[in-house]
Amino acid sequence: MNDTWNVPGYAEVDVLGTGGFGRVVLAKHEATGKMAAIKYLRADFLADARIVAGFRQEAWLLSGVRSPHVVRLFDFVETPQGAALVMEAVPGVSLRALLVAENVLAPEAALAILKGSLLGLADAHAAGVVHRDYKPGNVLVSREGESKLVDFGLATLDGHNGLTAGSPAYMAPEQWAGQPGRPATDVYAATCVFYQCVTGHRPFEADTSEQLRALHGTAAVPLEAVPEPLRPLIARGMAKDPAWRPATADAFVTELEAVARETYGKNWEKRGWKRLATSAAALTALTPLALLTAAGTAAAPVAAAGAGAGVTAGVSGTGVTAAMVGKIAAAVAIAGGLVAGGLVILRSGEDPPPPPAALSVAVQTLSGRDPALPISYELQYPQVSGGADAAVRQRVNDALRAPIDKRLKSVRDGVAVPSTLEQIRQAGETAAMRSSARVLLQKPGLLSVHYEHDLDSDVLGHATWRFPEALSVDLTTGQVLGPQDVFRPEILTVAGMRTLTQRLAPHTRNGFCTVPTVVGDTERQVTMDAADRPGGGDHVPAATFGFTAAGAEFDILWYELGCATAAGNETVVLPYDELDDLLQPKFRTMLGRTAPAASSAPPSTSEKPGAGTTYTNARFGFTTQVPPGYTASSWVPENGEGMRFTRDDLGATLTVWGTNSGGRRPADELARLVASTEGDGGRVTFRTADSEGYAVSGYLGDGRIFYEHTSIGAGSTAGLRWVYPADRKTELDGPVTDTVKAFTPGDLSRPH
Repeated sequence: MNDTWNVPGYAEVDVLGTGGFGRVVLAKHEATGKMAAIKYLRADFLADARIVAGFRQEAWLLSGVRSPHVVRLFDFVETPQGAALVMEAVPGVSLRALLVAENVLAPEAALAILKGSLLGLADAHAAGVVHRDYKPGNVLVSREGESKLVDFGLATLDGHNGLTAGSPAYMAPEQWAGQPGRPATDVYAATCVFYQCVTGHRPFEADTSEQLRALHGTAAVPLEAVPEPLRPLIARGMAKDPAWRPATADAFVTELEAVARETYGKNWEKRGWKRLATSAAALTALTPLALLTAAGTAAAPVAAAGAGAGVTAGVSGTGVTAAMVGKIAAAVAIAGGLVAGGLVILRSGEDPPPPPAALSVAVQTLSGRDPALPISYELQYPQVSGGADAAVRQRVNDALRAPIDKRLKSVRDGVAVPSTLEQIRQAGETAAMRSSARVLLQKPGLLSVHYEHDLDSDVLGHATWRFPEALSVDLTTGQVLGPQDVFRPEILTVAGMRTLTQRLAPHTRNGFCTVPTVVGDTERQVTMDAADRPGGGDHVPAATFGFTAAGAEFDILWYELGCATAAGNETVVLPYDELDDLLQPKFRTMLGRTAPAASSAPPSTSEKPGAGTTYTNARFGFTTQVPPGYTASSWVPENGEGMRFTRDDLGATLTVWGTNSGGRRPADELARLVASTEGDGGRVTFRTADSEGYAVSGYLGDGRIFYEHTSIGAGSTAGLRWVYPADRKTELDGPVTDTVKAFTPGDLSRPH
């Protein structure tokens, strides 16, 4: 192993930079003359499985981020001789070099750079990726007036790695503490860089890392050097508690643009880039990237031909499409399964992935004091770790933390009311918030949690500041389960809510109260129907609810139903023998419960055709799993037959078929399909073929994701194809994966 290995098909032009783990070079593709930036891993590290896995992870993460504000990944190449990322070459300079030359940037220029890179972070966050190492060296400023993010080497999807890693000058307090990386963590780092741009120095500087950690953790942001109009923006972005920062980079862009327009006028961005253009062009002219004007950048991925024995050559498409031997395929499959709409399938002979760590739950505590208001807080919330799907795990953790984030905001808003704030200050008190959290039930696909919120304050002494709440999360999707996911449709009606009220009443302390109406009229009894509350609503339970091993806990806030405020709240448990027949069959399965016994509940409606079934074709013998809620219809291909399953509310279609067209070469069929897709304006992001068939995925010309898996035998063929909107990817990843795993092609050795 040595550092002279080059990606086959590329000629090195010049070195763009070197670092502890490798080098980045400008290279020309010999067949087309297009330029690309290639990041090589140092040969010393090829034997270090941990470092190589991290390099693969960077490739996989970059492949899932599609943004004009993030440097594109064209190919990942790994052979026994070396490993490299082939990336877009951008004619520009790093923000670090720009700051060395300029020291301080005009506010409009700094805001323009921040906006572009924040948009890149926003697109990464939308793909479930947290960068964790935003710094001037990782922001490229082009001559054309745009900024792009680079280097996702520390990025993570899981939001729970426990690793204190990053660039210390820009690390958020939670990152110093080894807590999960969140979008708000990137917002903090970006704000630190923005501070440096407008002041000429970093917000905190120290001689030791411990001193720097203390400053980021407890010291007030030194805003005196910041232009007055920008101080609130920086104070928000660098709040010690991530709950006080903009929750996402996208939200921060909205705030940034509002401040910029109000302070610098509607043309602020154009003026900002105009100020940067001369410096960026002059600095770029001094680097090898000046060659890009003549040679052109790589406008599309280029195959790495002849990469080495046992390695599949790369193919066209944006994303990771080049040589991936057994272990890289395993690493990608472990990392997430669906990559930019493509499903990675391990073929025979490849190393099987180790099983993912089991999902576990631990209760975390967020504590501190508000920097501006007399509020202290000690708030518990559950957090999950382990599991196979990092993006789902992040969604679960976001859902589990949401109640305390909402609680923080509500108390802060209440205390910030001028009259209330004055009373609290006159009383010399600090409103002390507390929230406790306990796990009610954990099943393989379900987590149910109960929160108890409390507040110590003489001024805010009203009972409504103290209440319980519960939520349940689908651990396979990260979705918070609402009434429509839990109860049968006929229960979410006037009659159904009346049934629920009748069953809950005997378990309450004093039954459901009555409230007076017009003088002389009969008093009205409150119910569990949210539509009966003051203000109305849908026919759903007017309480949050969670699930235990014994039954469901309903957290009833009597004052919200119309009872006297003094009635307070009550947690009422409804046993499963009185609840089972009200629940959706799918949800009963999540609870691990069997079909209910007969009861007085309204009759159930029938499932949609094809819902939650296994379909087997009698003629060709292929079999597939059909997700719940899909409607079946006949689909007849040439010289064969099949079935199409659709779900209109998701815009998703699953098609399965068999044909008497065996004996073909899978690689030839795959090439024809790729050419047809790209000829229609689509884009292939993954493809693979062997002697038994092929798999391919990507985007159609209209932007929808497609995935096709076809098995080809000597006498016949069987296939499966999914098509669905890109914005439904998150909720369809699981069903797509399940159907692919369950698909069996039948006997392909003969015609049918």
